[in-house]
Amino acid sequence: MDFRVDLAIVERLPKGCRFGLTLHNLSEKSHTNWQLHFVFERFITPDSLSQGNLTQVGTFCSLNIEGTPLYANNHVYVEFCIATAPLKSLNDGIREAYLNTDSLTQYPVTTSPIVLGSGEDKSNPIGDVFEGRHGLIPEPQSIELGDSVYELTRYSQICVEDQAMQSVANWLKDEIDRLFSITTKSIGQQDIRFRHSPVLDNEAYKLRVDHTGIEIESNGNAGFVYGCATLMQLMDFDKDRHTLYVPHVQIHDAPRFRYRGVMLDSARSFQPISEIKRLLNLLAHYKINTFHWHLTDDEAWRLEIHAFPELTEVGAWRGAERALEPQLHSIQRDYGGYYTQQEVAEIIEYAAARNIQVIPEIDVPGHSRAAIKSLPHLLVDKEDSSSYRSAQNYCDNVLSPGLPGTYQFLDTVFEEVAALFPSPFIHIGADQVPVGVWSDSPSCHTLMAEHGYHNPKDLQGHLLRHVEDKLKSLGKRMLGWEEGNLVNKVSKDTIVYSWLSEEAAINSAKLGYDVILQPGQSTYLDMAQDNNTTELGVHSANAITLEKAYHYEPLAQLHPDDPVKKRILGMQAAVWTERITSPDTLDYMMFPRLTALAETAWSTSNHKDYRAFLSRLKRHLSLLDRQHVKYKHPWPTGQGIQGAQYQTQRQQQNNRF
Repeated sequence: MDFRVDLAIVERLPKGCRFGLTLHNLSEKSHTNWQLHFVFERFITPDSLSQGNLTQVGTFCSLNIEGTPLYANNHVYVEFCIATAPLKSLNDGIREAYLNTDSLTQYPVTTSPIVLGSGEDKSNPIGDVFEGRHGLIPEPQSIELGDSVYELTRYSQICVEDQAMQSVANWLKDEIDRLFSITTKSIGQQDIRFRHSPVLDNEAYKLRVDHTGIEIESNGNAGFVYGCATLMQLMDFDKDRHTLYVPHVQIHDAPRFRYRGVMLDSARSFQPISEIKRLLNLLAHYKINTFHWHLTDDEAWRLEIHAFPELTEVGAWRGAERALEPQLHSIQRDYGGYYTQQEVAEIIEYAAARNIQVIPEIDVPGHSRAAIKSLPHLLVDKEDSSSYRSAQNYCDNVLSPGLPGTYQFLDTVFEEVAALFPSPFIHIGADQVPVGVWSDSPSCHTLMAEHGYHNPKDLQGHLLRHVEDKLKSLGKRMLGWEEGNLVNKVSKDTIVYSWLSEEAAINSAKLGYDVILQPGQSTYLDMAQDNNTTELGVHSANAITLEKAYHYEPLAQLHPDDPVKKRILGMQAAVWTERITSPDTLDYMMFPRLTALAETAWSTSNHKDYRAFLSRLKRHLSLLDRQHVKYKHPWPTGQGIQGAQYQTQRQQQNNRF
């Protein structure tokens, strides 16, 4: 490689750090005019450079030092500062870069791991545990294990009482075949029976396994899906006899929260529908019933809108020659993709078969740069001279409430989204509108005068109320982040998603809003899983270990009978994808932490015990292995019970059935 860039922390400041960047020319050719382009996630203070000029759009940085040649077998050095929290991980440095020269040639640049200097670097190993008698996650509300097993073979049959149950039976049949390579036949004994039970609650189920076979009782398909998920976790496979064993058991189970979700960011990194389906199928195994799909942001617009094809023709792609600059990763080539409405309908149908509702998120009025770049004739206020910088380092990412085109855009988009998604909910983001926005826009000042507003920030509520009314007219209920200052700006019909803290969630609930819990300190699965500097993930909130994820207890500070709890509809995990660029990385960041959060969402606090969870998880990992999930192993090589001792213990546990 002809070029390399090194980055090192040269000084830790009271607020932030000072860095030294070295660009090496390892070739035999000098370059008089050159420009270095690289990705850096923190905002570089413009006047802090020791030499040269730097522009930054989001994470995309361009460094130019006029009059300083890049000589052959030599280097250029520059220092700069950031004013935010110090870096903690080797992944926080420059991950990708390229060089433009006066010959208009683009050269790839090798990036070295950042030199962090002094700082905390420690791991949080998980203590040794014995493998549990069963590997059920989440822990059922009531379980009685027997001492015998029931055998399932290729001749076993799934029997349903009516056709409405058939889709779940098909899912069970397909999963058994996929996980254990056993195809159930249409002949043989009625080994697995689905039975309708009108006395059970909507998502409750009963599972009984004895010498007569397997019976799942439920009031509807939701309970049958959960009963099947539990059944598959109980199965043990004898590959020599090609037989499945299920322990005799009686389970009566129901969820703690009626809303149990996972949010996936498909805007920063794009996942093909095959990967979305794989994730949805995994979520069904942990009784997750909501898929919150983050489809738009500053970095991309991922959803086909027939009325505005530009949104995906322009807004779904990033690249050096495109309207949206390179960001985050893949900066040396065009990056992107989007979901057609036909593909979305396919995803919705796939999710529904697993009792998962799909809630779309269209992020407005902030986080809208991809839309603005796609539709400048509607969304760019040419007379607006306001100066601001968003949390992600953009100065042009907020819709203008003073433009008629903004309302045409919102109404048209939400009409298509409402028609496409059967869910009664649509999430509109509404967070991180920066200070300074709309302050120097004549059209916005006119709108403020018309309505008696005294602060440009009041226009956010004006815009949100318009969206809320539009969604109501379409039969939808609006959802949004609490950081969007939804409280007192929209009606109590809007559901608040709390990510900053539980205190904010409780305050919203006290004011009469329904709330979904998603505190970043405990549920953000893009956070690093350890304080080790080599660990993947970000540290913007804190490292979320498996233990920390499991010990998250919603509303623990409230009295058990506090009426505020009735406003808490449930909880969800979030997967932001600035650094998650492959299915393997997605697996690594989600599992097994998602299993811990899924248990909290389903199982009541008196059924939670971390050591017991680890014992069940040790047995449960084989199911993740069967599904080829590339999880972070809780007990890496050299820890835990290994080898012959492990195999002996496993056989002893099996013999107890």
